[in-house]
Amino acid sequence: MARILLVDDENCILRTMALVLESEGHSTVCVLNGEEAISQLDSHEFDLVLTDIRMAPMDGVELLTELKKVKPEMPVIVVSAYGSDATAAQCAELGAFEYIKKPFDVGKVLNAVGRALASSRS
Repeated sequence: MARILLVDDENCILRTMALVLESEGHSTVCVLNGEEAISQLDSHEFDLVLTDIRMAPMDGVELLTELKKVKPEMPVIVVSAYGSDATAAQCAELGAFEYIKKPFDVGKVLNAVGRALASSRS
């Protein structure tokens, strides 16, 4: 299936998302912040990035901005517990495929992943 980069500063969220996505046949790589994500993206191929917003030293908005400069076709799903309508709008303007608020429904995340992958392959 797909190779997905998961970016979140909470290990429990990373483990949960990885288990769910791997149970659907995807392979995952987990990193704790945007800088680690950029490093992975520079050296490996991914089909999708699923990222949190609030992380240090590089947050999800900065990651999205940098990623879209070098890989504009890469679908990015943003997940955040601290999101606002303004943040969701900002992420959409920057090219995020979808913005999901935590706590998230696993079905909603899987649906968004499926749609993002289908859209990037068409």
